[in-house]
Amino acid sequence: MPVSDDLTVALNSIPFPVIQIDHQGTITGCNIWTERLFGYSLLEVKGQKLDTLLPGKTVDSLVELIDNNQQPSGGMLKSSAVFLLSKSKKMLNCTIKVSKVVDGYMAYLTVSLLSETSKNKLNYQQTNSPRKITSLTLSTDTHKILNGIEEAFWEWNIVQGTILYSAQVMAMLGYDKKSFLGPLSFYEKHLKPEDLASLNRQAKAHLMGETPYINLTLSITTELGVTKWITIFGKIIEYSDDRAYKMFGSVKDISDQHQLVEKLKERNNYLLLVERLNKSGHWHLDFLNKTLYWSTELYKIHGVDPTSYVPNVDTVLDFYLEDEQNKVRNHLDKAMIDKQGFHFKSAIKHKSGRKVKVECFGEVELNMMGEVVGVFGVFKDITKSEDIFEKLKLLAMVNYTIKVPVFFIDDKDNVVYQDLTPKTAHSSSVLFNYINFSITDYITFKRKAKKCGQFKETNISFDQYNTVFDLSVTYEADEGIFIWIVENVTDQFRKDQQQLISNRLALLGNTFGNVSHDINNVLSVALGATEMLEIKFAQGEQDISTYIERVKNAIDKGKSVTERLLAFTRKPTIKVVKFDPMQDIIDNQYLFKQLLLSTIDFSINTHEVCCEINFPQGEFINILLNLVLNSQDAIREKGLIGEIKISANINKEKHLEIHVEDSGIGIEQSNLTKVFDPFYSSKSVNKGNGIGLANVYSTIYKHNGHIQVEGHGHLGGAHFTLIFKCQVLSNPPIKAPLAIKSPLDMKEKKVLILDDEVSIAEFVALYLENEGVKTQHTSNKVGLMKILSSEHVFDFFITDMILPDISGREAVDLVKAKFPNIRVFSISGYIAEEDKQWHYPVLRKPFNSKELVSFLIDNS
Repeated sequence: MPVSDDLTVALNSIPFPVIQIDHQGTITGCNIWTERLFGYSLLEVKGQKLDTLLPGKTVDSLVELIDNNQQPSGGMLKSSAVFLLSKSKKMLNCTIKVSKVVDGYMAYLTVSLLSETSKNKLNYQQTNSPRKITSLTLSTDTHKILNGIEEAFWEWNIVQGTILYSAQVMAMLGYDKKSFLGPLSFYEKHLKPEDLASLNRQAKAHLMGETPYINLTLSITTELGVTKWITIFGKIIEYSDDRAYKMFGSVKDISDQHQLVEKLKERNNYLLLVERLNKSGHWHLDFLNKTLYWSTELYKIHGVDPTSYVPNVDTVLDFYLEDEQNKVRNHLDKAMIDKQGFHFKSAIKHKSGRKVKVECFGEVELNMMGEVVGVFGVFKDITKSEDIFEKLKLLAMVNYTIKVPVFFIDDKDNVVYQDLTPKTAHSSSVLFNYINFSITDYITFKRKAKKCGQFKETNISFDQYNTVFDLSVTYEADEGIFIWIVENVTDQFRKDQQQLISNRLALLGNTFGNVSHDINNVLSVALGATEMLEIKFAQGEQDISTYIERVKNAIDKGKSVTERLLAFTRKPTIKVVKFDPMQDIIDNQYLFKQLLLSTIDFSINTHEVCCEINFPQGEFINILLNLVLNSQDAIREKGLIGEIKISANINKEKHLEIHVEDSGIGIEQSNLTKVFDPFYSSKSVNKGNGIGLANVYSTIYKHNGHIQVEGHGHLGGAHFTLIFKCQVLSNPPIKAPLAIKSPLDMKEKKVLILDDEVSIAEFVALYLENEGVKTQHTSNKVGLMKILSSEHVFDFFITDMILPDISGREAVDLVKAKFPNIRVFSISGYIAEEDKQWHYPVLRKPFNSKELVSFLIDNS
């Protein structure tokens, strides 16, 4: 298809190569810049296929470019990289843009005079001086073409001093996307003074014929205050009376490319830093130019000065040990033949004479024809890591003997020296596959090992004890290596747990057996005192208060036993009080005599000791009872006759010592360290469970006391010494009367009592009524609802915590619904210490009248 003269003029006025192609892929026209670029004239290429100039490109590939970018007809594509084939058969790199026009396609190549050599520029300047260029006024067709390819261009009317800015230039400067005709001063405000001066110098040089064009990269500030980087290109296109009349040019926004260059510079600095830290460098061997490039770190690894040493293949090989040189050359030769990369470890001789172990990686570079043109590689000093490897091999040899997995992991979480890990049956060689912990656990263990050097965890699990491990992590700081030794101990752990459960069950059984033993002692005292009371009453004796006190005392001892049982089940702790231990022993001496055989001589000698101790009072007598009964058992191992003695004194440290001695069989020296162990017993079979002395030991030490034992004392048998911190008194304390500490100020008050044990409810009601209190009591929910439905008003509510048909909490809610301001007290034989939701005072069962009144006074 012929090309019109107007279109030819329009194409020639565009200052970069343009090719016109019809729908069949035949070249129908081009401009003078295309002729200069390829070396062909228009007549030579007109009628030829597109691949004559662009190998591999057909009209279909141009259409595909448009379709892939989904541009509408007449729209422009982004640049695509292509290769050009000149008339001299030289391959050139360039980018191409394609637009669809009525008769076919327009291909715009971004190769201009900027890519020419200095020689070509000089030839161009000589053959195209200003006075020889014909006028190339930009026609309407030219503007239409330029607008169609979305290029930012400008046109300077030199005579009039005005510049036409295209819509794309205006948008680039931050204005509306509309063309604008303005004075020269318009663009000056967007440039820095130094950039404006550079632009003016280039414009002047081009106007004087000293340069063939204007080409300058500089920064601008848009109307919105944004900084952009642009490239300005300009050329005179029209003369009048041998003077430049019009100049045409383009503007390209290269901000992204500029930022990329800056980032590449920054990354290059980072690369050099990384190489320095890792003792590695990179190199490039150019086969075409026969040159070898080294990065800075490679000079350091070899010990040479980069200012005086120039690397080449032959001299570099001299650094390798003699028997290594041929191996290295073979790697390079093989890479050229196979066109594949390579890797090897070797050793070089440093300039100072020391041996350096190195590792090298190489990748080949191919041209478009598939020929090897160079090799790029990385070179690393691995002397330190190789020495570490030797050390770890020795460690691994030791670990092979224990047959557990060992993992060597560096600071960067890379698994190293995996071939050193002992191979155990059915085990994975990856740490995270072998032990199923989380990344968080892994990081925590690393930090702990780094801080401590080494730590060990036994019986650790990360899946609710489905699998259990013993774990050891050691950090070798000099090498930066974590050594993980992991052993799966799941089977052994389960066996141990089963044994532990069995032991606990045995402990539980023996503990209850011991408690039963203590309760039986208490019941024996209570039963004996009751029978004595019955006999004395039958004989008509009026003074029976002594026997009543004995029954009460026995009940108090039973209460201390239940407190110990609750302590075992982690219920409220035992109350520590200040009391006179000597008086407590004297008051309870009848217990010892009542429990001992009549053939055993029992004596108490306090040596007039006066002091007070802080200790659970009920436990104090129980401990002595336990020791005395053990003494009786020791005597019975020899016969029925013996002696037990309790004595006391204040030692040099002002501590109270209480001695329990007997004339029994004693304790062998080899068994002295075992007597306080749980389940150990020196008694005959079926005569002891080994819990009694263990409980004594635990209670004493729990309350800051001490216990000592001699195998054979003055009486021949064992000698136990209890040591307590005490307050020594100059005079014996005055024994407090049995009366309550202060009167109960509840006279004429109305009290509602709820307890499922009728006898307890009646006891509380009877005692309070005796104090002038008005009461009503009931034992179930039905009775409570009946009382609440009556007209009675109450000031206090005393309730049991656990009843068959209602809980204490529910009972309080019902009562407070009717009497919001009522005072609430509770009584219970069982309440969990952890029940923080219960806000009312609790009196523990069993209790006597004295404890009841004290409780009400203390909490009123």
